[in-house]
Amino acid sequence: MKVNIRFYEITDAHMKLQLELNNKEHFERWSPIKPSEAFYTLDGQTNWIEKSIEKAKNDERYDFGIFLEAELIGAINFFFVERGPKQTCMVGYQLDSKHNGKGYMQQALTEGLKIIFTEMNFHRVIAGVSPQNPGSIRVLEKAGFVKEGLERKSLLIDGEWRDHILMAILEEDFTQHLQRVSKLFFQ
Repeated sequence: MKVNIRFYEITDAHMKLQLELNNKEHFERWSPIKPSEAFYTLDGQTNWIEKSIEKAKNDERYDFGIFLEAELIGAINFFFVERGPKQTCMVGYQLDSKHNGKGYMQQALTEGLKIIFTEMNFHRVIAGVSPQNPGSIRVLEKAGFVKEGLERKSLLIDGEWRDHILMAILEEDFTQHLQRVSKLFFQ
């Protein structure tokens, strides 16, 4: 089954709230920033989506919901936008734990990168991933990201400084990656 991604709409607040509540522990495990209790309310989600829409209009951040048919199953976010000579941003993502291991995040990341590189004209996308998260490392590698180094004790998560692997993909790397993948499927 194929997933699609799109910008959030205010009408997605109910689904987003349910996704966040169902996966609170799972999502917070990897996150350096723990949301407030207000985040886990319908008003909190509505406010978050309103801010997300505004940030996209201002070229500050791009948040996409990941949908399997009509069900919201995750998110892919492009943030820390730097324009000018850098043309870069960082990617983060999360998927409903019941959908892990089905290839959905790989599909969503590929679609998100297509938008970021072709419509938003970014040159580079970076990702920081925990060495203890091999599934996420595989997702990034399958999308064409390369490891650039280790950021030692770079994020404070649950009171502990943790290492993160720095990975990145350039627009030309992504284009070449898509060409290689399409040759595999269409030969």
